[in-house]
Amino acid sequence: QTTVSLKSNQWNQLLHQTLATDVIMPEPGYPPYRASIMDGYAVQTTNSKKNKSKEWTHCVQAKVFAGDAVKKLFGESSQDLPVAYYVTTGAVVPDEFDCVVPIEKCIVSADGTFVSLSDDATVESGKWIRQVGCDTPAGSVVLERGHVLDPVSIGLLLQLRVSEVRIRSPIRVGVLSTGNELLGPDEYDTSLQQLGRIPDVNRPILLSLLSEFGPWCIPIDLGIERDDNVPHLTQVLESALDECDVIISTGGISMGESDVMEHVLVEKLGGRIHFGRLHMKPGKPTTFVTISKPNCPPRLFFAMPGNPVSATVCTHLLVKPCVNLLYNGPDRSADTHGESLEEALNRTVDNAWLHPEVTARLAHDAKLDTERPEYHRVSLTVTKDGSIEATSTGIQQSSRLLSLRDAQGLLALPQGVAGGKMKAVKGEEYTVLLLTDDSMRRVQLCNSLHINKKSHTSFRIGVVHVVAPGTDEDSDLQCVTDQVRTALSGTKSGPATITSAQSFSGRPKELFDVLRAGDNVDVHVVTCATYPGSFRANLEFSTQVCQRLDKIADALALQIRRGAACEDPTASLFETVVGYIPNGLGSIVVCLADDGLVGGLQNVRGLLKHALQVARPNQTCSHDDSHSHAHSIGVSA
Repeated sequence: QTTVSLKSNQWNQLLHQTLATDVIMPEPGYPPYRASIMDGYAVQTTNSKKNKSKEWTHCVQAKVFAGDAVKKLFGESSQDLPVAYYVTTGAVVPDEFDCVVPIEKCIVSADGTFVSLSDDATVESGKWIRQVGCDTPAGSVVLERGHVLDPVSIGLLLQLRVSEVRIRSPIRVGVLSTGNELLGPDEYDTSLQQLGRIPDVNRPILLSLLSEFGPWCIPIDLGIERDDNVPHLTQVLESALDECDVIISTGGISMGESDVMEHVLVEKLGGRIHFGRLHMKPGKPTTFVTISKPNCPPRLFFAMPGNPVSATVCTHLLVKPCVNLLYNGPDRSADTHGESLEEALNRTVDNAWLHPEVTARLAHDAKLDTERPEYHRVSLTVTKDGSIEATSTGIQQSSRLLSLRDAQGLLALPQGVAGGKMKAVKGEEYTVLLLTDDSMRRVQLCNSLHINKKSHTSFRIGVVHVVAPGTDEDSDLQCVTDQVRTALSGTKSGPATITSAQSFSGRPKELFDVLRAGDNVDVHVVTCATYPGSFRANLEFSTQVCQRLDKIADALALQIRRGAACEDPTASLFETVVGYIPNGLGSIVVCLADDGLVGGLQNVRGLLKHALQVARPNQTCSHDDSHSHAHSIGVSA
């Protein structure tokens, strides 16, 4: 949090900032005094009855203008008439008076010392007086924590006479370019003799794009780093983790020998991969990692491809919503009105602001990619009938920065189907995400046209930990679950979400009923604990599972057994089983020992998703609707 003083015109720093605390109306409220609503005469209703024997009804004793200090009533006039004060709009009405009569309902003497109220004047207690606190009572919440300050909000702060406010600190986002081929601005050679070297354009583009996000995002330039000096790259990133809340790197995240970012992030910095592949074009290699730091929130790391289009599009689609959620999301100290932190987080994500969306009609045919849905760069035109027409910006290669030059939006094209729909046809309508912010067209996640909330973009895992009969409490379940998640989350396999985890101490014949009931997972991992006498029991479990499977994958079982034995030689004694059951959409079942668990699963984590695609009839393991784009919004479990 940051404190901003409203003195010395520092209020001009507050526009579009977000309040970190509630702003409460102090005593006595607003207005802070009884104020006249009209130009007129303040009178007492108890002595303002007209006396027909007298020409005037009141003697004007004083005048109070807006901004004047409160004036005290001097007593009765010498003319044996009740006293009235002339007051202007906004002036203080002295406590002795309980009504203001507008000047148009009064007849005033030539010298202004006497006034007569007209017969149709309304003389009622409280008439034409704004009471103390009537606009904003003392103690009321004028601006809630999380409110984004606009011009009216700044006016309210000044009206409340607060001296300072606390705002949320902006999110610091660092940008690092990696690659031996990159040239900095001071290294350019216009003679083009530097074969194999290219200018670094990603960093300037992304830093500029981040600066457009608003005052809640502070871009930090982390420079250019070579990819053949892992110790130095690690040192640079360690320093960046102290300086940044979020880090974007470009390059070094694909599958080549010089793609070292995943190694540095996981092995050197202890990061945890949440996803390592995206089912979309461009940006497939994008990897999301969290890195824990002592006494501070985890740092978020987006490792993006080196092609400028991929990096730019992924920053739009992933980083902007993520940074916005970090800045505007709930915190652990918040009053969530009875919600748990998880419920508050889910509500915040569902109501997160995404890019503005429109529906546009294609101006021409467009080929569909049979491997991935695509964010196709387009320009937009409003036609005579008021509809929006989308035109491709040309060749869509991720290295072709020109495809973004005139792009106004990203057209969400579905994945093509071999032997089926292979092109988007002229005149068809598709969702377009606008690249320029337009608050009139912003949408919330729960109302988004192009994101199917029910689609599962991660690999869903169910864990069953088989323990000794009669075991009441399984203290190892959490450890086993974490090991399964770690082993099955990787660059090739994508994110692994644990959707269920349970202990089982029943008979082997009952295990399959548990597996068939779990129809919301892609892979059931059955891990068998080691305990005295467990060898014979675990063999019976393996046998029962094997007999009940529809399809058996002996080759996968052998790979798991080999990987487990490398970690723990005793794991080779276990009869590992892998196969398929057709419950729900269909699931893979893996039955293996606790011993060597991580090594065994890691040996096949890149193969399990493919195996499921082969086993399932006309299904894919990601369950994505063919017309839905599944890029990630938040962090997987």
